[in-house]
Amino acid sequence: MRFAPAPSAVWTIIEGARSWRIARDTGDPVQVSLYQRLEALGAGLLAPVLDSVMMLFEARFERRFQAGGPSDVAFTLDERHLLDMLEDDDAVPPADQFHPDLAKMMRIALRSMRIMLLSVASEAANVVMPFPSPPRPA
Repeated sequence: MRFAPAPSAVWTIIEGARSWRIARDTGDPVQVSLYQRLEALGAGLLAPVLDSVMMLFEARFERRFQAGGPSDVAFTLDERHLLDMLEDDDAVPPADQFHPDLAKMMRIALRSMRIMLLSVASEAANVVMPFPSPPRPA
């Protein structure tokens, strides 16, 4: 699945990832802090799904997510990788490269984030987003 977020969505994701890192490092309640920051951008609904994606990212790579500073213009390698995975399911490392359950959860979390990004964008544009039709049985 390919997904091309708008530039404003890219910066919202990066801002969220950087805010997530700060909250984790300072011991602040992550989802509350993340929600407050994202809500200022009109994207507070992304807080739970972004928290999940970030935690799965760290579990997958077994290290801290390297986020840029709040005023950095350039993206870190981890931020670029996060965006790559969000744009394309094929950018998620295959199950044989990390625990199969984590691979499945990461794909679900990324798809949830895409849906929430579309929802937030639709809400910002005052557009009602139709739900896709359920798949037909084969």
